[in-house]
Amino acid sequence: MESKEYDSKYLTQTEVLDTTACELVQIIPLAGGNVGDLRVYDGEDAQGELKLRVRIPANGSRPFVFNPHVYLRRGLYIVFTEQIDGCFVQWSSRPSREG
Repeated sequence: MESKEYDSKYLTQTEVLDTTACELVQIIPLAGGNVGDLRVYDGEDAQGELKLRVRIPANGSRPFVFNPHVYLRRGLYIVFTEQIDGCFVQWSSRPSREG
């Protein structure tokens, strides 16, 4: 069985996490006092393809674990609305020959 390496980061704002082909494994967003909205794009900015939009209840958190993982060909860009306080993200970069 082939092993995989994973990256993870806790975000507090909109951020590019990868600029190459990768797989989104899980996200765990945390919303503040209002309903929060988080978007995941395939690319390095919001011009990429919107792959996922999640809404989080006020003062809530909900894990989203993807099996199979969400494949992204051009990168991983996470966009917060102001109601998102933070988000844990786990992903795996893919070898360049697979992009």
